[in-house]
Amino acid sequence: MNELTQVEKDKLVGETRDLVARAKELTIVTEQDNTAALNLTAVYKKQIKVCKEVLRPTEEALKASKEAFNGLWDLMITPLEAGVKIIGAKSGDFLLAENRRRAELQRVEDEKTAAAQRKIDEAYAAKCAKAEAANKPAPVAPVVLAPRVVAAVTLPSGTNSQEYWSAEVTSIVELCKAIVEGKADPDCVTGNMPYLNGLAKLKKLEGAILPGVIGKKRIGATQR
Repeated sequence: MNELTQVEKDKLVGETRDLVARAKELTIVTEQDNTAALNLTAVYKKQIKVCKEVLRPTEEALKASKEAFNGLWDLMITPLEAGVKIIGAKSGDFLLAENRRRAELQRVEDEKTAAAQRKIDEAYAAKCAKAEAANKPAPVAPVVLAPRVVAAVTLPSGTNSQEYWSAEVTSIVELCKAIVEGKADPDCVTGNMPYLNGLAKLKKLEGAILPGVIGKKRIGATQR
């Protein structure tokens, strides 16, 4: 099919718009209305076929162009983007592990400093008591020890880090129990709809199919 003129395109778009408007305005209250409505779908299917035929050359050209573009993208851009993510993840793992290690070193250093300070304070208290007993001036107070600071890992200039938090469900039973007991929000869980829809299709029951789950039936009609 040759490429359509703008006038022909406008005609098809207008026809499609009119058909959609008819569907929106349609009211079915009798069996005859229902039959007429279903018969109308034949007109829609004919219009769809015409439009698809009109769009096929453009679709094929776009598909070929998109496949070529995606092929080059997958060969050049995607691997580089994956490499950036790999490096970022490894760097993040290092930062997390190294800063945890340094935090532990800092805790040990703080404990050492506190222990040393206690000894100094105890010795000073003993000297003060001795001076007081001898009716002498109190000795000069000792200098407070400054803890050794273990610096956190710093990033190179021009590099930023960002924290990402995620959750992992370790026991769905415990989570559901917490919801029942009011200790967790019901929004914490959602139904597995593919599984539940399959169960409804299997049971074919309108009403309860599981505690808190009902089966529902709907009918869709289309003309063969």
